[in-house]
Parts: sequence; structure tokens; C-alpha cells
Amino acid sequence: MKNDAIAIANYFVDKAKEENYELTLLRLVKYVYIAYGFALALLDRSIINDRFDKVEAWKYGPVIPSVYHSFKHNKNNPIREKSSVISTESSEGELRFCEPVVKDKGIVMILDFVWYRYKDKSIHDLIELLHKDGTPWKFCYKEGLNVEIPDGLTKIYYQSIVKNASK
Repeated sequence: MKNDAIAIANYFVDKAKEENYELTLLRLVKYVYIAYGFALALLDRSIINDRFDKVEAWKYGPVIPSVYHSFKHNKNNPIREKSSVISTESSEGELRFCEPVVKDKGIVMILDFVWYRYKDKSIHDLIELLHKDGTPWKFCYKEGLNVEIPDGLTKIYYQSIVKNASK
């Protein structure tokens, strides 16, 4: 199964459980986006499935709507359970579900990097980081609209972060 944003989100939910960390929806959508950005820059490919996932500029930052909608029932409460998706349908019409997981070691390395680099930042710091001038969100956000953020814009931005970090 191709990776998708729900698998990425589920990975962070597992990390939060392992470390008894209170992961909220707002924080989760930011981690998934940041991981997606670093993957574009470092792996030169998307770690989300463009058939189901896209990135949009929402009021509080970049969001992958499938992640938001899969976890929004948690509201501002800590997320304790992973999300499931339909995996198959039997000939009788019975739906079977699975919890998407990340199996690619390269992706896992990026997710761990994002987890340890950003988990101690306040939500205010994360919002500020993703809203500052020059970010893909800043270029795309239009009040009242959920404008798609192109992969190329995110890739260039995260390549500049990687390049500046290696200096």
C-alpha cells in the first residue's frame, strides 16, 4: 500500500503514546505537514498519496484535510487512537478497515527527525514558524479560502531549510 497522510499521522500518534506525550489535532496536522516538506526536500518525493491527500493553506497554517477530518473528533483533547481507513470490501458489501502504517525506513527517519526536532516547541512557536514571511502558507493563504499549496513551493522552501542547516 502506498503511503498516505493517515499513515504519517498514525506514526506520530504511536510516538506520542510511546512517550506519554499529549498530541493534539493542531499539533498533529503541523507535524504531518513538516514531515511532508522535509521528505520532498530530502527524499525528492512526496510521502502522501496525491490521489487522496493534498495540502491546503488554512487559517491556522498548512493542513492536509484528510488528516484533519480523520482526527477532528478529538477536538482539543489529546489524540489517543490511530485512524483507520477502508482497505477492502467483501462480495457481500462488508467493509474491512486497517490502520495505515509507514514501512519505508527512509520515511521513518524523517518522521523521527521531525518528532524530536519539533515536539518541544509550543503550538504558538509552530504556528509562527509555519506562518512567517517566505513560507508556502504565507504565499498561498487567502482569508476564507482553503487554497492548495503546490508541492513544488513546499519542496523549494524545505530545500532552503536543509541547505541553510548544512552551512
